Amino acid sequence: MRHSRTERPRRTDEPVDPIADLRASLNLLGHSVEQMTEAMRGILQEMRNFDARLSALEAGVGER
Repeated sequence: MRHSRTERPRRTDEPVDPIADLRASLNLLGHSVEQMTEAMRGILQEMRNFDARLSALEAGVGER
Protein backbone atom coordinates (compact mmCIF):
# COMPACT_ATOMS: atom_id res chain seq x y z
CA MET A 1 0.00 0.00 0.00
CA ARG A 2 1.22 3.51 -0.80
CA HIS A 3 1.42 6.04 2.00
CA SER A 4 0.70 9.75 2.04
CA ARG A 5 3.66 12.10 2.21
CA THR A 6 2.98 12.96 5.86
CA GLU A 7 2.73 9.38 7.08
CA ARG A 8 5.86 7.44 7.83
CA PRO A 9 6.06 3.96 6.30
CA ARG A 10 5.24 1.18 8.76
CA ARG A 11 8.10 -1.05 9.79
CA THR A 12 7.55 -4.71 9.00
CA ASP A 13 7.86 -5.73 12.66
CA GLU A 14 5.11 -3.31 13.79
CA PRO A 15 1.61 -4.74 14.28
CA VAL A 16 -1.01 -3.72 11.75
CA ASP A 17 -3.57 -1.25 13.10
CA PRO A 18 -6.61 -1.75 10.83
CA ILE A 19 -8.17 1.61 11.79
CA ALA A 20 -4.96 3.54 11.09
CA ASP A 21 -4.52 1.59 7.86
CA LEU A 22 -8.07 2.43 6.79
CA ARG A 23 -7.55 6.11 7.71
CA ALA A 24 -4.37 6.22 5.61
CA SER A 25 -6.21 4.63 2.69
CA LEU A 26 -9.07 7.12 2.97
CA ASN A 27 -6.63 10.03 3.12
CA LEU A 28 -4.84 8.77 0.03
CA LEU A 29 -8.15 8.30 -1.79
CA GLY A 30 -9.24 11.82 -0.84
CA HIS A 31 -5.98 13.25 -2.15
CA SER A 32 -6.33 11.27 -5.39
CA VAL A 33 -9.89 12.48 -5.91
CA GLU A 34 -8.78 16.10 -5.38
CA GLN A 35 -6.02 15.68 -7.96
CA MET A 36 -8.43 14.08 -10.44
CA THR A 37 -10.94 16.90 -9.90
CA GLU A 38 -8.27 19.50 -10.70
CA ALA A 39 -7.20 17.56 -13.78
CA MET A 40 -10.80 17.33 -15.00
CA ARG A 41 -11.27 21.08 -14.53
CA GLY A 42 -8.23 21.66 -16.73
CA ILE A 43 -9.53 19.26 -19.38
CA LEU A 44 -12.95 20.93 -19.39
CA GLN A 45 -11.34 24.35 -19.80
CA GLU A 46 -9.29 23.09 -22.74
CA MET A 47 -12.45 21.63 -24.31
CA ARG A 48 -14.24 24.98 -23.92
CA ASN A 49 -11.30 26.79 -25.50
CA PHE A 50 -11.25 24.35 -28.41
CA ASP A 51 -15.01 24.69 -28.87
CA ALA A 52 -14.71 28.48 -28.95
CA ARG A 53 -11.94 28.32 -31.57
CA LEU A 54 -13.93 25.83 -33.62
CA SER A 55 -17.03 28.05 -33.46
CA ALA A 56 -14.95 31.02 -34.60
CA LEU A 57 -13.61 29.00 -37.54
CA GLU A 58 -17.12 27.85 -38.47
CA ALA A 59 -18.37 31.45 -38.36
CA GLY A 60 -15.48 32.52 -40.60
CA VAL A 61 -16.22 29.78 -43.15
CA GLY A 62 -19.93 30.68 -43.14
CA GLU A 63 -19.13 34.29 -44.07
CA ARG A 64 -17.37 33.32 -47.32
